[in-house]
Amino acid sequence: MQRLFVLLVLLHMQVCLLLKDCEWKVVLNDFDNLGGDQAVFFRQHPVTSVASVFQNLTDSAIDLNDKNSHYLGFPYYLKISLTCITQDAGKVIRNAHLTGLRPIVTVTFEAPVNTERQKPEELQIEMKGAPYRLQGPCASEEVCRMCWYTPMPMTKRSVVTEVVVKSNGLGLEVDNKRFVMNINGYMKETETGLQSSLGEKVTSLGEMISLDSRSRPIWFTVNQAPVLILGGFQGYKIILVSDSEFADFTAVEVGIDSCWIGSVNCPLDSFSSSIFDAIATESVLLLRQNQLVYYFTGNYSVLSLPVPGSSLWTRVLNNICVSRLNPVPFPHNGSEFVIALGGGVQEGEFFLGTIRDGAVRFPESHAKGRKTVCEHLKISCAILWAVYVTEEEVIVLLVEGKKKSSKSDYYIMAYDQADGDFWMLYSIPRFIPKDTEKGFVMLLGLEEYTDYLLIPRGLSYNPFSTIFYIWGNVILQSYDLLNYIQLSDFPQRSPISYFILSYVGEFVCVTVSEEIWFSVEGSSVVVRLYPSEPWDTYFSLQLMRGSKDFSFNETFVSLFFNKEGLQQLVYIPDGRGEGQLIKRNFPLHYILSYRHLIIHRYHWLYLQDSQYIRFFHPCSFSVMRFKDLPAPQRFTRMEHYCTEPPDVMDRTGFHNNVSLAVYQGLIFQLLWLHADYSRPYADPVHDPTWRWWKNRKQYAEYFFYVASNGNSSGGVYVNMEGYTKTYDLQPNNQLPSKIYLDKNNVYSFSVFLSIRSKAQNMGEMLEENSLDFVWLTIVLAHPKFVVSDLHRHYLRGRGSVLYSVTISDTGEYPQQELSGMNLLKSSMALKLCQVINSATNCYHYTVSGPKLQGYAMVPIFIGCPPGKRLAFDITRTLKYTTKQNKHYFDCIHKNPELPCFFFNDVFYPFFLIQDMVTGDSGPFMGSYTLRIIGGGPYSESRIRFYSPSEILNYNTANGSTPLSLIWMRANRTKPALTDPEGFNVFSGTDCGIKWVCEQNSPCYDVVPVDLTAPDYFFLVEVSNRAVDKSTYCDYDLEFVIHIHGLRLSPSRAIAFMKISMAVLTGIVFLYVLQQVLGPVIGAGFTRLIQRFEESLAVRTESTITFSGSSSIQSQGSSHHTSAL
Repeated sequence: MQRLFVLLVLLHMQVCLLLKDCEWKVVLNDFDNLGGDQAVFFRQHPVTSVASVFQNLTDSAIDLNDKNSHYLGFPYYLKISLTCITQDAGKVIRNAHLTGLRPIVTVTFEAPVNTERQKPEELQIEMKGAPYRLQGPCASEEVCRMCWYTPMPMTKRSVVTEVVVKSNGLGLEVDNKRFVMNINGYMKETETGLQSSLGEKVTSLGEMISLDSRSRPIWFTVNQAPVLILGGFQGYKIILVSDSEFADFTAVEVGIDSCWIGSVNCPLDSFSSSIFDAIATESVLLLRQNQLVYYFTGNYSVLSLPVPGSSLWTRVLNNICVSRLNPVPFPHNGSEFVIALGGGVQEGEFFLGTIRDGAVRFPESHAKGRKTVCEHLKISCAILWAVYVTEEEVIVLLVEGKKKSSKSDYYIMAYDQADGDFWMLYSIPRFIPKDTEKGFVMLLGLEEYTDYLLIPRGLSYNPFSTIFYIWGNVILQSYDLLNYIQLSDFPQRSPISYFILSYVGEFVCVTVSEEIWFSVEGSSVVVRLYPSEPWDTYFSLQLMRGSKDFSFNETFVSLFFNKEGLQQLVYIPDGRGEGQLIKRNFPLHYILSYRHLIIHRYHWLYLQDSQYIRFFHPCSFSVMRFKDLPAPQRFTRMEHYCTEPPDVMDRTGFHNNVSLAVYQGLIFQLLWLHADYSRPYADPVHDPTWRWWKNRKQYAEYFFYVASNGNSSGGVYVNMEGYTKTYDLQPNNQLPSKIYLDKNNVYSFSVFLSIRSKAQNMGEMLEENSLDFVWLTIVLAHPKFVVSDLHRHYLRGRGSVLYSVTISDTGEYPQQELSGMNLLKSSMALKLCQVINSATNCYHYTVSGPKLQGYAMVPIFIGCPPGKRLAFDITRTLKYTTKQNKHYFDCIHKNPELPCFFFNDVFYPFFLIQDMVTGDSGPFMGSYTLRIIGGGPYSESRIRFYSPSEILNYNTANGSTPLSLIWMRANRTKPALTDPEGFNVFSGTDCGIKWVCEQNSPCYDVVPVDLTAPDYFFLVEVSNRAVDKSTYCDYDLEFVIHIHGLRLSPSRAIAFMKISMAVLTGIVFLYVLQQVLGPVIGAGFTRLIQRFEESLAVRTESTITFSGSSSIQSQGSSHHTSAL
C-alpha cells in the first residue's frame, strides 16, 4: 500500500508541475471607478455620458450624423488581472504585458425564458483587453501597477452571463478560466451603501454551520437563474445568496414574519425558523418555512418585467398547508414552474405554480371539482415528490399509500394537465430485490426479493436522455416510466438525501450519512466517491501541496453541477470562530482514476532484464480522438462577434478613461446593431455591421494615415475592420456542448480509436489491447426522430479503427414552431461496448489532470434552430417588379427605407431565408401564405390591425362579406392553391399579386388629401406554417408596404369628373368669351380710359387757367393799393 501511495504521489506531482502558477482574475468595476473595489452587478441602465466623448471624434470612422448611431455605455467594466500562488502578481503582470500577453475575453449571453419580445438566440462577443495603468505611488518604474479592461456588455432580456478569459498565445502561459457575471436584481442603494433587498446581511457563519451539519441541495432553473440561494441552516432563517455560482456570496437573514400557524388542519411536529426549500428562477426567489411559502421578485429592468420588483417577501398559498416545494429544472413555453405539495387536510393534493415575467401564480388545487389522487386510488395517501414532464405536460407523482399497519405501498402516478386524469404508471415493489451480481436487477415480477423494505424518497427525470429515476434506499431507473431496473451496486444501508443530475449523462446522489455516490446514465455501475480510499489519497495529496481549499475540519455544505462539472461547497473554519465558504471543483476524474489504480493491483514485470510496474488496462484502447468535425456554428447556433479596443495615440500604449469610454460606446453600438438587425426588410449586405461603416468605408485609408501620424481626433483611432461578425469558427476536435437539428439535417464526424503500440505494449492480455475489443455504439434518446449510422474502418497498419458517425433527423417531428421555440430535448451518447464500465474506467492524462474518455453525451435540440429568419427581399422585389411591369413609379416623397409600389402594377414579393449564425442568405423557395392583417391611409401611424373576420374577408373568397378583397392572384390561368381556410398559397416561383381594393375593402374609395392620388400602407403577414413541409421552422414575418396611386370609387370618380368638367368648361367658356369679346371690351375700355384722360386733362387745364387769372387780378389790386 505504501508503494501505491508513493506512485500516486509521483503521478500527482507530475500533474502539479504541469499546472500553471498563475491564473486569471476578473472582477467588476463601476464605470466611474476604474481601479476601484469589486462592484456588484445590479445597475442595468446605459451610461449616457459616453455620447459626449464621441463628439470629439470628428475626423474618424465614427459618423455621428448617422441615424443608426447609438454610442452609449454600459455601467461596468471587466477588470482582468492575474493571481499567483508563489510569485508577486504585480511583477508577473508587468512582465507578461511586456512580453506580449493580452487577455481575450469571450462573453456569452443566455437567452431569456420568455422570448415573446425577443427571439431566442445564442450570442457571444469576443473582446481584447485594453492595458490600463493603475494610479498609485511609483518610485522608479514608469509602470508599477497595471491591469487590462474591457467593457462588461449587456443585452436586452439577458441576465445570465458567462465570461471566459484566455491568452492570446504570447508571453506567459495562462490557462483559460471561466467566470460567472450575472445581474443581481436583489440589491438596492441606500444612504449607507449597497444593501440586499432580501433582508439583513449576516457577517458571521460560524454559529450557523457546525461540523455535524448536513448538506443540502441547491435548486434552480438550469442555466436561467442569475442568483442562486441556499437555505437549510438549522434554527436560522438565513439563506446564502450568490450571483456567481458561489464563487462569492452574501449571507442574508430573510425578512419574513416566521409565523407559527400549526392547527388541526395543518399539524406540525415542531416549529423551526429554518428555510427548508429554496428555489431560484430567472426573476423570482421562492422559499418555504414550516408550511408557509414566500416569493420575492427581483428588480430586473433589463427583462422588461410588467410587474415591479418586490420590496418585501410576499406570501402565497395562504390557506394551504404546504409540506414541500419541488423544483422544475427547465422552463416551458416562456414560463417557469414550481410544485407545492399539500399537507394536513390538503394531503394528497399538489399545486403547480407558474412564474412568468416576474409574476407568480398558484392556481387553486387541481382537485377542485375533480378527484384527488387518493380518491382515484381509493386509499389514504400522501404525495412525497412530484416531477413535471414539460414536453408532455404530465406531472408524475410519487404516492405513498398509507395503511393501518406500519407498512406502506408506493405508486408512480401520472396526471395529465390537459384533461385532469390520473393513471397509474408503476406499483413499486414492497421489498428490495436480491442482487444478481450483475450490477442491476430487471424488475419483471419474476425476481426474488429480500426482507428489507423498499422505501422511495424522491423522483428525478432527465428530459434529454428520457431516463426516469426513483430514489430512496435504492435507485430504480426507467426509460419509459413503465419498466424499471434496479442499480444493485447502491447499498441500502443509507438512504439518499438528495439526487443531482448533470443533464449531460452523469448523476450524483448524497445519502443521509453524507456519502457521495456517482454513476453515468445508462450504466449499471454506481461508485462511492466519498468516503473512499481514492478520496483519502487525493485529500492527503492536497494537504501535502498546501492547498487552502482543503482542511481536516471542513464541513460539507452542498453539491451541484455547472458547466465546469461537479462543484462542491465546503465551510472551512479558521480556528477563531469564523471561517469561509469555499467552492471547489469536485475531483471526480482524479478519484475514478485513483480507484482504478487501487482496485486493479499492479504486479512486477521483467522485460529485457528490466523491472517494471504493470497495471491492468480495463480499456482496450489508449487513444480516443474526434476528427472531421463540421464547422460548429451551423449546429451550435452561436453568433460570434470579434472586437478590439481603439488604438491610442499615447506612445506607451496604455489606455485612459476617455479611450475606454470609446471602447464602451463601440461595443454598445455593435450590440445595438445586432439587436436592430431583426428588421423585416433585408439589407443589401447580410451583416449587422454593414450599416455601421457603409458611409465611411471609402475613407478608411485616410483615417489610417492620420492615425499613423498620431493625429487622430480625440486621441484614438477606430479600426473599422476590428468590429466584425465571425461566421467561420473552426472546430477544436471536441464534440460541441449541444447541437440543433432542423428537418432532415445531418451531423457527421469521425471517432479515431487506437490501441497501444508494440513499444508501449508490456505483455497485455488480448482483451486489453486488441482492435477486436474496440467497438463503438450510439445511444439515442428519441430514435423515432433521430437516427444514427456508424461505419467501421480498420487501419491495421496504424493499430487503429476509424468510425464514421452520422446523426440524422428523420423529419418525423410533428411540430412547426418559431425559431428557437419549444424545441424537443434529446441526446446522443457515445459508448464503448465490450469495454467493461468504459464510462468510469477509461481515462487519459492531460496537462490539467486525468480525464474520462470512454463516454460522451451531447444534448440535441430538435425543431427550428435559433438564428434563422425570413426577410423581405426588397432589392430583388424592386428589380423584378420593374422588369415585369416595364416601369417603376416611386412616390413623390421618396423614403429609401420604405419604397413605394404603384397600385396598377403587379406586385412580385420575394423573400430571403437568412441564417444569422453562418451568414448564409438565399431565396426562400418553400410554400407560404400571404395575408393583409392591417392597414391605414396616408401614413404608417394610421395603420390598424384587422379582426380575424376582416382578415378572412379581405384576403379570401370565403369571407362573409362579398366584394371585400384587397388583392388577388395575378396569375389567374391556373387553379389557385389555398390552405383549408382559403388563404392563397404562394411559392418562390409563383408570387405575383394584383391590387383590387373592392367595394367593401378598407382601401376602397380613399379620399385624396392633395392633388396626388391617395396612398395606403398595408401590414402584410407571411407565414409558411402548415403549408411548407421542408422545415420545422414557422417563418412568420410581418412587414409594411406602401402602395400609391389608388383608384377612386366610380361614384367619387364621376363626381370628381363632373367637378373637373365643370371647372374645365368654365375655364373654356371664359377663354372663348375672352377671345370673342375681348377686343370689343378692350376697345371700349381703351376709349373709356381715353375719355377719362381727356376729361382729366380739360379739368386740369381749366384749373390752371383759373389759377392764372386769379393771380393777375391779385397783382392789379396790389398795385392799386400802393398808388394810393
